[in-house]
Amino acid sequence: MSKAPLFILVVCMAAIGAAAERQRVSITFASQNGDQKFDAAADEYRRIWADQGNRIIQGMEKISKLKFPEKKVQVDVYEGTSFSGRGGTPMRLRASYPADMKKGTLVHELGHRMNSQLTKRPVDLDEHQLLFLYLYDLYEDLYGKEFADGQVAFGKTLKGLYDYEAAWNWALAMSREERLRRFAEVLKINRK
Repeated sequence: MSKAPLFILVVCMAAIGAAAERQRVSITFASQNGDQKFDAAADEYRRIWADQGNRIIQGMEKISKLKFPEKKVQVDVYEGTSFSGRGGTPMRLRASYPADMKKGTLVHELGHRMNSQLTKRPVDLDEHQLLFLYLYDLYEDLYGKEFADGQVAFGKTLKGLYDYEAAWNWALAMSREERLRRFAEVLKINRK
């Protein structure tokens, strides 16, 4: 075999490998109910995922020691409270957030979907406390301390549905090592 066909074969195999990695977790972003006023926001979420999706999933899997449980996720972009979705219910993401909040919210909601496989949880840990055992550190690993601090500051302003401020204060009173050790304890009881 000459060098040219071998080179072409290597390039093609690399492209196939890269495409397979890109497709590992596919997220479809759509404006809720086809409402065109959310199209620009859906496009922005789509760009975030195209540029950073693999990095987000790899970061989540590295820090949580879990494998992301889904291959395909449907997301409705709308103007309302973001929600991770359950079973056949699509994830919902707020349209009006600025770019960094969109990125942080996407990671946050994907974290809830990641944690859904942890069916055994200590009674003293609610869903957000469980997520916050690694979310700050994931934000920092992915985008730096300034981004992580900004996401926490924003999260603390959310009122009504949940006391995010108390949950963040609880989680950040621990060191990174203490948070990850506590999360490892939850993994251990789920692997028994």
